[in-house]
Amino acid sequence: EIDRRDFLKLACAGAGAAAAAGCSDHVEKLIPYVVQPEKITPGVPVYYASTCRECPAGCGLHVKTLEGRPVKLEGNPEHPINRGALCARGQAAIGRTYHPDRFRGPMLRRESGELEPIGWDAAIELLAREIAKAPAAVHVLGGDPGETAGRLVDRFVRAVGAAGRTVYEPFAPEALREATRNVFDVESEPWFDLTGTDLVVDFGSEVVDTGLSPVEHQRQLAAAREITSHPNGGARLIYVGPRLSQTGSNSDEWLPAKPGSE
Repeated sequence: EIDRRDFLKLACAGAGAAAAAGCSDHVEKLIPYVVQPEKITPGVPVYYASTCRECPAGCGLHVKTLEGRPVKLEGNPEHPINRGALCARGQAAIGRTYHPDRFRGPMLRRESGELEPIGWDAAIELLAREIAKAPAAVHVLGGDPGETAGRLVDRFVRAVGAAGRTVYEPFAPEALREATRNVFDVESEPWFDLTGTDLVVDFGSEVVDTGLSPVEHQRQLAAAREITSHPNGGARLIYVGPRLSQTGSNSDEWLPAKPGSE
């Protein structure tokens, strides 16, 4: 038997222990290198040059790593597109690496509909077996992985005899490509240089928001409006669109238009 005083002591001690355990950090084991790589010194960052794939613009990156783990992304000052700048979406791309729902290996969907992890050897064997049943019925669908990885996927498609590969890009500039073909007889995306312009008229293309290369165009437009080089104010930006976006907020004149009527 315990009296009321001992019961309250026990209850308070248990509540305090539970609260302390809930506020503590998750325990992780630190495993030192058995064979330390030559280029890695614990506590000293290593930087790699890479390319951002958050949008088709492909800005240059400097990736800061610690013990082989990427921890920070910054723009590459020597890259011709962004020249050291990086948008918020590019800065946040580091979160993809550590997203809790990211697949860390091959997954197999069971009859119940649940995904379960399987080994790489088993996954490769299963994929090869399924493709061999009807290679012409296989089609690869995915986002744009970049030119180098894209060529590798194309080689895979040809090697297994698949029907083909389709790249899905939600902001694909197909209308711009068609316009370029009609005007210049060249089926490609044009490259805009706003540095030496006097007037920019934006018909809903969001040149500094979600355009073809927003970081690059922000830099070019800032250069075209730099007051020491252009005492008269430099380039004027006129925006025609349905909402006061970032492009509209930075324009000299915003002409509101009903959506789809630009």
